[in-house]
This record gives sequence, C-alpha cells and structure tokens, in this order.
Amino acid sequence: MLTARLRNWGFLASDLMQGSPIRKHCEDIEARLAAGTSQDESLESLLRFAVDHTRFYGSYRGFRSLQDFPVITKATIKAQPDAFTSDAFQGAKLHVMRTSGSTGTPFAILQDPDKRRRVLAEMICFGRRAGYDVGDRFVFTRAWTQHNRKPWHVALRENVVMFDISSLGEDCLESLRNLLRRDTRIRCLLGYPSTLGPLVRHLEACGDGPEDFQLRSIICISEHLPQVLRERLQSRFGCKVVSRYSNQENGVLAQQCRDQEEFHLNTASYGFEYLALDQDTPAAPGARARIVVTDLYNRAMPMIRYDTGDVVVRQTTASCGWKTETLKEVEGRKLDFIYDTQEHLLSPCLVCNQFWPYTHLKQFQIIQEARGQYQIVLNGAKGHYRDVEFIDLAKSFLGSDAAVNVVHVDQIPQLSSGKFSVVVNRYRPSE
Repeated sequence: MLTARLRNWGFLASDLMQGSPIRKHCEDIEARLAAGTSQDESLESLLRFAVDHTRFYGSYRGFRSLQDFPVITKATIKAQPDAFTSDAFQGAKLHVMRTSGSTGTPFAILQDPDKRRRVLAEMICFGRRAGYDVGDRFVFTRAWTQHNRKPWHVALRENVVMFDISSLGEDCLESLRNLLRRDTRIRCLLGYPSTLGPLVRHLEACGDGPEDFQLRSIICISEHLPQVLRERLQSRFGCKVVSRYSNQENGVLAQQCRDQEEFHLNTASYGFEYLALDQDTPAAPGARARIVVTDLYNRAMPMIRYDTGDVVVRQTTASCGWKTETLKEVEGRKLDFIYDTQEHLLSPCLVCNQFWPYTHLKQFQIIQEARGQYQIVLNGAKGHYRDVEFIDLAKSFLGSDAAVNVVHVDQIPQLSSGKFSVVVNRYRPSE
C-alpha cells in the first residue's frame, strides 16, 4: 500500500517532469496571499482576451473598466454557452466541469489546462492551511453515484475514501464512525455540515473522543458551518475545523481561518465585487451583499462579473494577520433566505443556529410555504421535545403572528449531491 509520503513525492515528481506548473502556481498563490497584492495586470489581460476571443464579450471592446461589463449568472451562460466559449482553444483538449444542479440550474463550464492547474494549486494551498497535505488519506462524504464516483485507480492515487451518505440513517453513521476509528491512516474528513452534524451527535451518544481518531483536519464544504457545530467537531475529533467556500465552476473562493471565524478570500485567483441584494450597485460596507466573481485564469470560457447567487458580509481587516480581503460571514444562497411575517429577510445562518441547542435532533428543516406560513420538519425530536417548544422558537424570530406547523419524519431527503437544505423557501413576495 502506497504511503502518504510516497504519493506526495509521486505528485511532485510528475509535476516536475512537466516543468512544475502546479508548483509555480502554488508559489504564486502563496506569495500573493502573503503580500496582499492586487491582480490589476491579470484582470486587464483577461478582459482584453475576452473581448477579442468570445462573441458575448466582443461588443464590450471599448471598455474602460470592469464595471463596463454586465453582471452574469448561470442562466446567462446556459442560454448561450457557445457565446462564452473562446475561439482561442479550438481543437484543444479542455476540462469539462459540471455542476450537480442542486440549485436547480445544472450546467457545464470549460476550463483550459492552465486554469485546471490553477484550481489544483488552490486546493493544495488552501488544503495546507487547513492541515491537509497532498497524499494524505482522506474521507469524502457525499452522495456517490455512477456519474461522479472516481475510478478505482484515481481513488488510489488520490488516497480518497468515497463514503456514500445517500441514506443518512443510524447504520450509515455507525459505518462512518467505524471507518474513522479503524483506519488510523485517515488524516482529513471532507464533507457537508448537514452530514457532519448527525455524525457528531452520533459520536457524542457513543462517548467517542479525540483519542479514538487520528484526524488532523476537517474541511466543511458547500453549506453554512454553524460555529457551535465547528466547536463540537473540534472537541470530538481533537483537530481544527474550517469551512471552505468554493464552487465547481470557479474553484476555491475563500476559506475560514483555522483559529478565527473569518473567511480569507482567494484574491490571488479571482476578483471580487460586493453588490446590493436587489440591484447591481455596490453594497454598503458591512451590509449583506451578493458576491460577484471575476475568474482571472479561465480563458477557455471567461467568466466576468459572475453572480454566484451567494450572500456574504464583508469584513474590513483580517484579525489574524493575513493581508487578504476577508468575509465576516458566507450566509448562503440568496434563494435560501426566508422572510419573517413583516417581510424582512432572514439568512439560513440565523435560522440554522436557532436549532443547534436541541442536541437530540438528528435533522431539522424549516420551510416557508407562503407569507407568514411555515413548516418545521424534525427527525429525532419525538420523546425528547414538545412541538410547542419549536413553535415558540420559530415565532421568536419569525414573528408572533407566524403560522407554524410541526411535522415529524424518520429522515429528511437529501439533494442528489448529498447536500441538505436546512431552509427551503417556496414563497416569493412578488408572486
């Protein structure tokens, strides 16, 4: 069996034989993050490339600044993918990155070889900052299917254990627990907070502690990581826990500090803008904002001023000494925000944090059906809590006039990717 060190050496040797492009990207990322330098030259180069080589951006040839370009979304690209595809890579072998479609809008993005190398370098650099090194054995918990499962030789090379959490019942949690206890080579756990929440509750019930595991890091992806869950994971496993903000179409956008709650933005690879929730104008400092990304490295399919659909809160300075831009919070997708009875927006973070003190819950979900009408779905509450406790809790942040219904289930379905929506909004004020 290959050791983690041999895998690391093998990766470095393979990269060296190709001229060390990934190592060079890593060095560039680390240097830029350490110095906090801007990417003005890279941005200018990308914009000129896009207007010269794509139909969509060709009409913006006379641009004077980034703001002369339109804000785009997944829907914009899906409607005319060929218009975004660069003519500079005709006949070239490109990497196709497909999103899972958990937002209801699946689509594919082309990435040129250098962009792909940049993404791998981002994962390496931010992995190191989380305590993971190339070659370390890690468990990736998600819904694994024939469409996304890695071939055996790729899994062997990457030293990844693909653990399927399509059915997150007690048997599944016990199997994952046994894997993490038994395989002492596992150094990292990668997964969704909605999976790790039930896992940590299961470990607490079993009385497991740090002495039972060999993890060095836990990296949470794709969903909001409540601070209370972060603390409980750290206590149970005895290792650092960070939340990574990334997407399939771009790469690693930001990652939480190991010792602080703030997120450090990957300004080495992307340009970021923060726009108001309801219009394409700059958001006020400290206010909720839509995060808009310009990918500085993908020339196969340039993405300029791409609205990710996520809502964030900026932070003026990093508290830990990094010279990067920081986010105070990544609140989640705008579509997942619900409204209280007075039509005020409530973030998934606020809603999620309300339920964490109820430690016997295996899963919980709140659904807004209409204005002032909500449903709370609970797994594991029977025999531990009364429905009125959750109704009163919901009214405390939704409004005293909220109509709240409680439903008990054995399991709340996951999305096809294995993600789990804690908050579901079926109501839109304009409807």
